[in-house]
Amino acid sequence: MSYIKFMIDLSIIIVNYKGWDALKTCLTALESFKNNKYSFEVIIVDNCSNDNQLSVFQKRFPNFQFFENKGNYGFSNGNNYGESKAKGEYLLFLNSDIIASESAVSKLLRVIMAHPDISVLSCRKKNNEGKEEKVCRFFLSFKTITGLFRAIYKIKNKRKLSERFSLKKDLIFPDVVLGSVVIMSKENFEDIGGWNDNYWLYCEDDDLCRRVINKGGKVGLCNRVTMIHNHGGTTRINKRTTALTKTEVIISHHVYFSQNFTGIHAYLLHTFFMINNLIFKFIPFVLGTFFFFIEPLNIRRRVYFNLIKYYLNVLVVRTWISPRSINYKK
Repeated sequence: MSYIKFMIDLSIIIVNYKGWDALKTCLTALESFKNNKYSFEVIIVDNCSNDNQLSVFQKRFPNFQFFENKGNYGFSNGNNYGESKAKGEYLLFLNSDIIASESAVSKLLRVIMAHPDISVLSCRKKNNEGKEEKVCRFFLSFKTITGLFRAIYKIKNKRKLSERFSLKKDLIFPDVVLGSVVIMSKENFEDIGGWNDNYWLYCEDDDLCRRVINKGGKVGLCNRVTMIHNHGGTTRINKRTTALTKTEVIISHHVYFSQNFTGIHAYLLHTFFMINNLIFKFIPFVLGTFFFFIEPLNIRRRVYFNLIKYYLNVLVVRTWISPRSINYKK
């Protein structure tokens, strides 16, 4: 890699969609960096929020680069757009609801530079109340397809998993790290083809990590680095948005199955997951129909309607890709 190609060390890329309050906190933290250990740029991609806030933020943060996407085509598409504008040797993808300190970013950059065998690196995360996110992440399969199956898998492999994910280690190697904080070299990013645009929201990090490992790379998590993640800054704007994003969690599982499995294996995964969703979400749907004034039940009612619409659409158009994905019509 030549110095001419990479004029700076790090490009920090953030995708936003109407999460302006969280984004302001995120950018204010980045604005405080003294920039004496590495050179960096900050790139914000707004996925067409259309609420007149983009120009306000451009004035408030003049040292950062803002770009408006052509539509709300999802997290992967926004990240790929941001990467196309990046000039850094390394890329740090951050959710807009992440609060990162300069020391945390610096440590992540040093670790990935010192371990070229690690293609994707992340860190521990906790919210403002100090609650930590789970770092024990596995690839989706029959063993981990539902919460119950994951619990059984963890119980059966408790000793092995305790060693694998021990907090005493500086680095651990899960199957998957969450896309809320991901650092990787631009070279590795381009080698695996970037984020998968078939995903609108969720499971794109699972897919990215799987492609990295298939290419012979490692997925790492640094136990000695922690960032603040106040989850939901862009996905809980209102009831409709909450129901939409909860539906997309399910849709993205189907996309993942279609991208990473073939033949009878894929068929069985899709079928089992679909039947499981339709059966176990039916009672909350019925309750939400009668008690729609109770917000959690109303949201579950909306999710079930969204699912029925999605599954009927799959039968018609013959694709598992979310209709919100930029690749849907392709």
